[in-house]
Amino acid sequence: MRIDDLRKYTCEFIGTFSLVFFAAGAVMVGAVTGQLGSIGSGLISGLVITIVIYTFGHVSGAHVNPALSIAAAYLGKLEKRLLPGYIVAQMAGSAAGALLLLACVGQVADMGANLPNGALGATPGIALVIELFLSFLLMWVICGTAFHGKADIAFAGLAIGATVGIEVMLMGAYAGAAMNPARAFGPYLARGDFTHFWIYVLGPIAGMLAGAAAFRFTHADGARVIGPDESPLAPAKSPAKSQAKKTTHRVAAEDDRRVL
Repeated sequence: MRIDDLRKYTCEFIGTFSLVFFAAGAVMVGAVTGQLGSIGSGLISGLVITIVIYTFGHVSGAHVNPALSIAAAYLGKLEKRLLPGYIVAQMAGSAAGALLLLACVGQVADMGANLPNGALGATPGIALVIELFLSFLLMWVICGTAFHGKADIAFAGLAIGATVGIEVMLMGAYAGAAMNPARAFGPYLARGDFTHFWIYVLGPIAGMLAGAAAFRFTHADGARVIGPDESPLAPAKSPAKSQAKKTTHRVAAEDDRRVL
């Protein structure tokens, strides 16, 4: 395994661990203390995503989400050879975060798992439709703020974190609002019941792929798309590849000067 790949996987592990620990932890601690609620959980989820993006985005892309990694590979923003390692690191980080919550807080509030709220009328089918839409919108925002050539990528983390926060505030208590199979995995593992887990795998993957496809259509305005070495949600290129690219550009420039 390349050392640069290991760095990326480590960032994805730590980032997903942090997401699950704080996002699921907010639900659990909120249930124990009677504080936080949907707004508090949404703020914590959005803020931790923002922090992770600005901390790890320039190394691994800070996907912390298998659905996003799959969509990024589809768009050419992630090398396909890295995809299995990203997913393993994300799921392992999720499991570690949830198991730490289990050890520290205990088996409370369904471990902060993403669940359709049947008491409020949210059936699995309704939760799936909501998950599809929320994931579609999140991916559209990611593409428009982090992948497009006209985007001000310095503010991408804020836009993405705000989107996650708003979606969790609105739909978290009703339909789960995971938008992320890794966010769902750890809590389901810790609670020992995977009954509704499929919703938060199928919904995010289908929704984000649809969002990526829609981005290709709605933003096909002739503007360049930010390359993997520029976007905060695309992993940094390895030094060898970067050096090869620089060498190619230098040779091309020398050839142009000879022609002139």
